[in-house]
Amino acid sequence: MIRAIIIDLDGTTLPRNWHSISEANREALEKAGKQGITRILATGRSVFSLNNTLPEGLPVDYMVFSSGAGIMRWHNREILVTRELSPEETRDIATSLWKYDINFTIQQRIPNNHHFYYRNVSSLHEDFRRRVENYPGLGTPIQDTDEIQGGATQFLVILDALQLQLHGDIQQKLSAYSVIRSTSPIDNQAIWTEIFAPNVNKGTSCQILLDQLGIRYDECAGLGNDYNDIDFLERCGHPFIVSNAPESLRTRFENVPADVDNGLATFIHRSLNL
Repeated sequence: MIRAIIIDLDGTTLPRNWHSISEANREALEKAGKQGITRILATGRSVFSLNNTLPEGLPVDYMVFSSGAGIMRWHNREILVTRELSPEETRDIATSLWKYDINFTIQQRIPNNHHFYYRNVSSLHEDFRRRVENYPGLGTPIQDTDEIQGGATQFLVILDALQLQLHGDIQQKLSAYSVIRSTSPIDNQAIWTEIFAPNVNKGTSCQILLDQLGIRYDECAGLGNDYNDIDFLERCGHPFIVSNAPESLRTRFENVPADVDNGLATFIHRSLNL
């Protein structure tokens, strides 16, 4: 019996670069709610981004946001859980990344993780440049790790396809932390290497929420579209992936139509037999 659904946002609930949900997907989410199904949206977006870009009245119950760094009750925006890097951990990661000739951001602590420090030492990846420009006045450039004050929510390194090996190198060197790969929601191509506190990801944070709700993972259906969704999809009793996901994921999980073809609605109808 399905008691909860866990769904990704960008490229799943919302087609990438869209700011509205289709009527078919909205109706399916509403039907799930009327059936008593707990609707959990697991996203990489921050509270700031969710509040400023999500369509009004999105019918979900909880948000696992910032890739698992926080959990929020959606209807009243109450933050229930935060999982962040300490000042010591933040300096440790920054010192390690400083040895590479790469740009990165350090997102400040929740709920202010739309503010960030950033290092700009190499030619700017277009995706990185656009990210900084999309948040005017919120980024502070730094020239040294001594300029970093306090803890952080996460680090973000933006790489191109030729730098995939560098992602693996960072993941190995910072194995004490949670290092997650995802695909840029800005250009849909760049590789995002995100670094969080130990064991932080969508899967473990959904587990925290499910434990509070008295729901088991095997009573959940999940829908994702990218690598950072694997952590909850592998735990769900009924995992699905949209057909526009990377091929390596499409071969691992049952497929539903693409995001632009109302894959979310198909997922809900199929998993809940609506």
